[in-house]
Parts: sequence; structure tokens; C-alpha cells
Amino acid sequence: MSVTLPEELPKELKHRLEKQGYHLLGVRGAFKACQWQRKSLLHGDVCYKQKFYGIESHRCLQMTPVVDKCTQNCEFCWRVTPKDIGIGWNQTVVGSQDVLSPTKLLDETLKANLRSLGGYNPDAGANVPKDKYLEAREPKHVAISLAGEPTLYPFLSEFIEEIDRRGMTSFLVTNGTRPDVLADITLPTQLYITLASPDKEVHSQLLKPGVKNAWEKLLESQEMLQSLDCRTVNRLTMVTGRNMHGIRQYAKLINLGEPDFIEVKGYMHIGLSRERLSPDNATPQSEIRAFGQKIASLTGYYLVDEQTESRVVLLARGKHIKRLENEQR
Repeated sequence: MSVTLPEELPKELKHRLEKQGYHLLGVRGAFKACQWQRKSLLHGDVCYKQKFYGIESHRCLQMTPVVDKCTQNCEFCWRVTPKDIGIGWNQTVVGSQDVLSPTKLLDETLKANLRSLGGYNPDAGANVPKDKYLEAREPKHVAISLAGEPTLYPFLSEFIEEIDRRGMTSFLVTNGTRPDVLADITLPTQLYITLASPDKEVHSQLLKPGVKNAWEKLLESQEMLQSLDCRTVNRLTMVTGRNMHGIRQYAKLINLGEPDFIEVKGYMHIGLSRERLSPDNATPQSEIRAFGQKIASLTGYYLVDEQTESRVVLLARGKHIKRLENEQR
């Protein structure tokens, strides 16, 4: 009986990812220590997920089950796309034999976190509080968002369930092109759908879908958002000169989904996006805030917080936000 072997990463892609500090998990899962974990351990600084929602930066993991797979090739994304390195691979098909099982994937993610914390051990001379270092070794949150489109992972529900079984919360970030998956998955603690275009034309030009009817699928996912029984967010990724217009269309999209929160976040000129866009496309916080205020006025949401370092403002349906630290057992 023949055995189907896992589809390997292209060696050029694997080399680029490892050079960028990614820890590969199996063939195509990946973990990368967030800069905010380092900043939190060394300086006490925190990212917007802690400021907004109570997710402690030093106890948060960012990972992806499918680092090389995505249904879009967004110009503003930091990930490596086929065009960036001049080779091609199938970006939208994932077989069950090509990925780690949910239990193994989470085990390997936790091991990668321990490896990345090696340089922060105060017993080895690092200037890090001992209690905080020990807490970082026992993470309480998994952000399924690092790169790729996680809804392509065939065991996503089981992975979210495994995270919950181990007493951790989860954020899932999707581009909305897999409404069939969103209709059936076990829901995370907080679900994001990215809105980065006011209409189909901009969506096609800026997000460069690799699947048919991507805009229509996004609309289907967005409409579904209002019926999902978990915390929900629209993240508006704003790129100066490319998608910061059509504000009434954005408001219409938001009202279609009625999310609990809206994050208006500026494009950051980092990663491989630097080869596709210029520093002028990175939107300053003052313009992000102004855009958020306009969205608030059109949707009835409240602008409740912001973080300049991450170029993001938070809008919410109410003035008070339930923080998640109490849910992290």
C-alpha cells in the first residue's frame, strides 16, 4: 500500500523563514516570538492586546498552522509570497497528511516558546524579573495569526479545543474567504475578520485573491459574524494611498457584521511588504485616529482606546470592555 508523503516547503521559502527567526513546527506550522514578549520581559512594555483586552504580552504566543498557505497575496502582508522569491507553490490546498495533529501542533508551539525564552533566564544573568520569566514559560494565550490563512488548516476546530482544554484563550484572525469553515468551526475566544478594502475593486488590487469569488465570500463571512457566539472583531488594515477612502462603504460592511470591536490599524512597513510598498504607505497615528473617529460617527461605535506604537485605535459597541485575564485559568 502506497503512503502519501507530506508536501514539503520549498527550500527557498524554508531558508527565508528560518533566517527571519521562525521556528518551523512539523512541515508547515510555525512559531515566532513576538517583539512585545521581549519588550514586556525586559522593559515592562505591553502590546495593544494587553492594553485593550487584558492579554498579557509575556504570556502570549503567536503562531500559524500553515505558514506557506493563504487564499490571498496582500501587498501589505509581511509574509513571504511566491512572487517575493520567484518560485511557485500551491498556496490554497492543504492535505491532512501535510500538517501536524492539533495536540502535536500545540506541543511543538509550547516547546518553541521555551526555546525562544532561553536568553531571558534571570538565573543565567538576564535582567528579567524571575516571576515574569516563569510566567512566560507557562503561556495563557495563543494568537493564531502569524502568517498564512489558518482556516486552511483541516483540524482547526480540534486545535482550538485543545487550546481551551489546556486553560488558554485564543484569538483567530482570518481574511474571511472561508465562510464554509467559519460556519462550522469550534469558536475561539475572539474571532477577527480583516477588512482592508471598501469595495471589490480595491480588494482585487490590494489583496490579490488566489481563489474565486473572494470578495463575495468575505461578504458572506462578514454577515455571519453577527450570529457567532464569541467575541468578534473587524480589523481594518489601513494603507495610505491605497485603501483609505470609501469610508461609508467600510461603515456599511461593519454594520453588516455588527462586531463587538473594530480595530483600525495602520500598515507597518516591515517584512517582505517593504519590497511591495514604500514607507509613505505607512499611515501615521493621527490619521488612523481620524479615520477611526469617522468610522465611529457612521456606525455608532465608541472610540475607547488607542496605542500609538502599534498605530491602532479601538472602537467598541459599548464604553466598557470586558477584559480576558479572568478567563485565563
